Amino acid sequence: MLLVFRVTAVVHTLAFFMQPVLAGMFLSGQDSAIAMHRANATIVTTICLALTVLAFLAWRRQLIRRRLLAMLAAILLLEYVEMSLGGSHILLVHIPLGVGLFATVVATLPMVMKAAPVAPQLSLTRERAFAEETVS
Repeated sequence: MLLVFRVTAVVHTLAFFMQPVLAGMFLSGQDSAIAMHRANATIVTTICLALTVLAFLAWRRQLIRRRLLAMLAAILLLEYVEMSLGGSHILLVHIPLGVGLFATVVATLPMVMKAAPVAPQLSLTRERAFAEETVS
Protein backbone atom coordinates (compact mmCIF):
# COMPACT_ATOMS: atom_id res chain seq x y z
CA MET A 1 0.00 0.00 0.00
CA LEU A 2 2.69 2.50 1.01
CA LEU A 3 4.79 1.54 -2.02
CA VAL A 4 1.96 2.35 -4.44
CA PHE A 5 1.31 5.57 -2.51
CA ARG A 6 4.97 6.59 -2.78
CA VAL A 7 5.30 5.70 -6.47
CA THR A 8 2.15 7.70 -7.24
CA ALA A 9 3.58 10.69 -5.36
CA VAL A 10 6.82 10.53 -7.40
CA VAL A 11 4.89 10.26 -10.68
CA HIS A 12 2.72 13.21 -9.61
CA THR A 13 5.79 15.33 -8.84
CA LEU A 14 7.43 14.46 -12.18
CA ALA A 15 4.24 15.22 -14.12
CA PHE A 16 3.88 18.50 -12.23
CA PHE A 17 7.51 19.36 -13.10
CA MET A 18 6.57 19.20 -16.79
CA GLN A 19 4.07 22.07 -16.42
CA PRO A 20 6.61 24.93 -16.25
CA VAL A 21 8.70 23.20 -18.93
CA LEU A 22 5.72 23.11 -21.29
CA ALA A 23 4.78 26.70 -20.44
CA GLY A 24 8.35 27.77 -21.18
CA MET A 25 8.25 25.96 -24.52
CA PHE A 26 5.07 27.87 -25.39
CA LEU A 27 6.64 31.19 -24.39
CA SER A 28 9.65 30.30 -26.57
CA GLY A 29 7.41 30.11 -29.62
CA GLN A 30 6.30 26.48 -29.79
CA ASP A 31 2.57 27.05 -30.14
CA SER A 32 1.69 23.35 -29.79
CA ALA A 33 3.15 23.33 -26.26
CA ILE A 34 0.08 25.11 -24.86
CA ALA A 35 -2.13 22.14 -25.83
CA MET A 36 0.37 19.79 -24.16
CA HIS A 37 0.38 22.08 -21.08
CA ARG A 38 -3.42 21.85 -20.92
CA ALA A 39 -3.43 18.05 -21.39
CA ASN A 40 -0.68 17.59 -18.80
CA ALA A 41 -2.68 19.70 -16.33
CA THR A 42 -5.48 17.17 -16.61
CA ILE A 43 -3.01 14.32 -16.12
CA VAL A 44 -1.41 16.01 -13.08
CA THR A 45 -4.78 16.64 -11.44
CA THR A 46 -5.97 13.09 -12.14
CA ILE A 47 -2.80 11.65 -10.60
CA CYS A 48 -3.29 13.94 -7.60
CA LEU A 49 -6.86 12.65 -7.24
CA ALA A 50 -5.54 9.08 -7.22
CA LEU A 51 -2.84 10.12 -4.73
CA THR A 52 -5.44 11.67 -2.43
CA VAL A 53 -7.62 8.54 -2.59
CA LEU A 54 -4.57 6.40 -1.75
CA ALA A 55 -3.75 8.79 1.10
CA PHE A 56 -7.28 8.41 2.45
CA LEU A 57 -7.03 4.62 2.32
CA ALA A 58 -3.59 4.71 3.97
CA TRP A 59 -4.92 7.05 6.67
CA ARG A 60 -7.87 4.71 7.36
CA ARG A 61 -5.36 1.89 7.86
CA GLN A 62 -3.29 4.18 10.11
CA LEU A 63 -0.34 4.09 7.72
CA ILE A 64 -0.05 7.89 7.48
CA ARG A 65 -0.97 10.84 9.63
CA ARG A 66 -4.11 12.89 9.04
CA ARG A 67 -1.99 16.00 8.40
CA LEU A 68 -0.46 14.45 5.27
CA LEU A 69 -3.93 13.50 4.00
CA ALA A 70 -5.13 17.07 4.60
CA MET A 71 -2.13 18.50 2.76
CA LEU A 72 -2.69 16.27 -0.26
CA ALA A 73 -6.41 17.11 -0.32
CA ALA A 74 -5.53 20.83 -0.23
CA ILE A 75 -3.07 20.35 -3.11
CA LEU A 76 -5.80 18.57 -5.10
CA LEU A 77 -8.23 21.42 -4.51
CA LEU A 78 -5.63 24.03 -5.47
CA GLU A 79 -4.73 22.08 -8.61
CA TYR A 80 -8.37 22.24 -9.73
CA VAL A 81 -8.36 26.01 -9.04
CA GLU A 82 -5.06 26.32 -10.93
CA MET A 83 -6.45 24.46 -13.91
CA SER A 84 -9.58 26.65 -13.95
CA LEU A 85 -7.52 29.84 -13.76
CA GLY A 86 -5.28 28.70 -16.60
CA GLY A 87 -8.24 27.70 -18.74
CA SER A 88 -9.79 31.12 -18.10
CA HIS A 89 -6.48 32.85 -18.98
CA ILE A 90 -6.25 34.55 -15.57
CA LEU A 91 -2.46 34.44 -15.67
CA LEU A 92 -2.02 37.06 -12.95
CA VAL A 93 -3.08 34.39 -10.43
CA HIS A 94 -2.37 31.24 -12.47
CA ILE A 95 1.41 31.72 -12.65
CA PRO A 96 2.14 32.57 -8.98
CA LEU A 97 -0.24 29.84 -7.79
CA GLY A 98 1.55 27.36 -10.04
CA VAL A 99 4.92 28.34 -8.57
CA GLY A 100 3.56 27.98 -5.04
CA LEU A 101 1.93 24.65 -5.84
CA PHE A 102 5.13 23.31 -7.35
CA ALA A 103 7.06 24.25 -4.20
CA THR A 104 4.37 22.61 -2.06
CA VAL A 105 4.32 19.41 -4.12
CA VAL A 106 8.12 19.13 -3.91
CA ALA A 107 8.08 19.86 -0.15
CA THR A 108 5.38 17.23 0.43
CA LEU A 109 7.30 14.46 -1.36
CA PRO A 110 9.75 13.79 1.53
CA MET A 111 6.80 13.55 3.92
CA VAL A 112 5.27 10.89 1.69
CA MET A 113 8.58 9.01 1.50
CA LYS A 114 9.01 9.08 5.29
CA ALA A 115 5.42 8.04 6.00
CA ALA A 116 5.31 5.22 8.52
CA PRO A 117 2.48 3.45 10.30
CA VAL A 118 0.94 5.55 13.04
CA ALA A 119 1.26 4.03 16.51
CA PRO A 120 -2.17 3.45 18.04
CA GLN A 121 -2.91 5.82 20.90
CA LEU A 122 -4.11 4.30 24.13
CA SER A 123 -7.05 6.03 25.68
CA LEU A 124 -6.49 7.69 29.04
CA THR A 125 -8.74 5.11 30.72
CA ARG A 126 -6.75 2.20 29.28
CA GLU A 127 -3.49 3.83 30.36
CA ARG A 128 -4.79 4.20 33.92
CA ALA A 129 -6.00 0.58 33.98
CA PHE A 130 -2.60 -0.59 32.75
CA ALA A 131 -0.82 1.53 35.35
CA GLU A 132 -3.03 0.14 38.12
CA GLU A 133 -2.36 -3.44 36.98
CA THR A 134 1.39 -2.96 37.08
CA VAL A 135 1.26 -1.35 40.54
CA SER A 136 -0.95 -4.09 42.05
